[in-house]
Amino acid sequence: MDNAVIGIPAFLKALHLFALIVFFAGTFHIVRLFVVHREAMARWEPDRKILLDQFTSMEHRALYFVVWPALLAFIGLGGWMLYLRPALLKVPFMHVLFGYFAVLLVYHFSVHRLHLRLKRGEVQWSAFQLSLWAQVATLFLFVLVVLLIFRSRMDWVWGSFGLLILGGVATVVVNSLRGRREKTLNDA
Repeated sequence: MDNAVIGIPAFLKALHLFALIVFFAGTFHIVRLFVVHREAMARWEPDRKILLDQFTSMEHRALYFVVWPALLAFIGLGGWMLYLRPALLKVPFMHVLFGYFAVLLVYHFSVHRLHLRLKRGEVQWSAFQLSLWAQVATLFLFVLVVLLIFRSRMDWVWGSFGLLILGGVATVVVNSLRGRREKTLNDA
């Protein structure tokens, strides 16, 4: 893999990484905006309308002026790097990254769909469910970092085992958060 990357200008790699960072930062931001947007739906008027208008506007700006441009820049810069080094397409690790990227795109389109549904007031998810959905972006970033760091030392057995452990930990965390939230609501 490293031989295939040699020859790609450092500024191109830096811009590609910057676009990815901006994409994740925007995604973290917008999904957390969804949580407070959903909580604002339970408020009384006139606060409700004021908050919903403000959150819809903030979500729109984050999605169309941060997340989408960063995603398109990431794709464009990645395409440019593949044009410069087509040998990267033959590296098995790149196939894993393309699969990962496809799943990330599905997540992104679901975020876009959630934005449109929140804008229309049609979201059925609770604020807690949306906060769990926000943690999926964190999980995506964690998986990406692990994939990149261990790309030369990881095989499918260890990768699958690691994902099972990660899924188990995530399940325990979600159940403890749900239990804590239900206890808080019952005490109130």
